[in-house]
Amino acid sequence: MNIYWSQKDIPALKGLTLQAQTAAKKAVIGKVWRHWQVWLPFVLQAVAYILFLVFVPQFPYRFFVVVLAVLFTVKLAALPFNHYLQHYLSQDDHKS
Repeated sequence: MNIYWSQKDIPALKGLTLQAQTAAKKAVIGKVWRHWQVWLPFVLQAVAYILFLVFVPQFPYRFFVVVLAVLFTVKLAALPFNHYLQHYLSQDDHKS
């Protein structure tokens, strides 16, 4: 199993124009979001962010800690999304 850290790493999207990439993603995006592995990390991230803001007291550099944590966790949360996006794009290529 390959790990796609960003959509630029997805083989099915390489070499396509921006419009072609958008069209290809639009064709399979519904199938991608049907998987709980895709949407659950984003929901958990939002819940954790809200809980952090509510329950953790103020401290110096809190904003920077939150920004770094969000950037890091967004990358992790996007891994299943990118995996399923590649999966469905490669299936779509085989049908053509």
